Amino acid sequence: MLNLRIESYEALDRAVLFFERAVALDPGYARAHLQLGSTWDVKAAYLTTPELHERAIESFRRAIELAPDLVVAWKELGSALTSLGREEEGIEAVQRALALDPADAPSHGALARAFFIGRADFDRAASEYETVLRLNPQAGWSALQLSHCAALRRDFARGEAAARQAAALQEKMQSGRDGVVIVGSYMRLGHLAALQGRHREALEHLERERRFLEQGDHALRSRTTIELHQRIGSAHLHLGEHEEARTAFQVALAMFEERLRLGADDPYTRFYVAGIHALRGEPEQALSSLGRAVRMRRRFNVARARIEPEFAPLRDDPRFKELVGTE
Repeated sequence: MLNLRIESYEALDRAVLFFERAVALDPGYARAHLQLGSTWDVKAAYLTTPELHERAIESFRRAIELAPDLVVAWKELGSALTSLGREEEGIEAVQRALALDPADAPSHGALARAFFIGRADFDRAASEYETVLRLNPQAGWSALQLSHCAALRRDFARGEAAARQAAALQEKMQSGRDGVVIVGSYMRLGHLAALQGRHREALEHLERERRFLEQGDHALRSRTTIELHQRIGSAHLHLGEHEEARTAFQVALAMFEERLRLGADDPYTRFYVAGIHALRGEPEQALSSLGRAVRMRRRFNVARARIEPEFAPLRDDPRFKELVGTE
């Protein structure tokens, strides 16, 4: 559990080793099967490896066989199914968890995530994330995701309040579970400022996120850094600072290529890379990357592409219209 909470790649590998030893020593140890599944699921999310989500699901189902009333196992099963694009099954599993414990904050968080990335229902997702925060004000990841939902809804006051709550928790290195680090809250503040035309302020927030990321070894570091530099480049571009924008975009694209060499290719990073190409006036590359992002996670990325400003240069392109449709 100590290794799982650190959430670096090396720590997750150690966690797998110890949980596998635990279930080998006692095959009927439901909690060990559950946490083995959780470790596989975290690794799968960070490495974008569907096969690891499948391993996670096997462990969750084994835990449920051993302990059918284990709320967290139903919640984790639902989250893993959502990650595989099986959000309706995921919602059903999370609802089983909530039937057992309607006040379980993590289950509301898993339901929110299914609505957020699965259905692109930002209103329902935001409502569920707010439920999480009422039940557990220390739930940093939920505050972070609430700020993203609010940004996509252009509800700026709500988004900034949630992002500042997440930032306070990020500074304390906690997210509702002792020792778990969150990343990205200052980037959300930068995103919200940029959407309101406050690009210099956005850069201040984004630079603070960059410094934070350099201090740690979170497994989401590379993915977050790619989005971060897309947003840094965009802010510089709006301020007429073209050389700084070019440098930021190059950093993001180089990190993306490195992720591809390592076999990690996820729809969220693809979306930000598409945005970089759109901002650089490279429609072919932008549409190619966006198309792949949409194929991997359709509803979420279509909804964002329709409204996010980096895709403005593509809005009159018939291929873009065909890809994302109309509202």
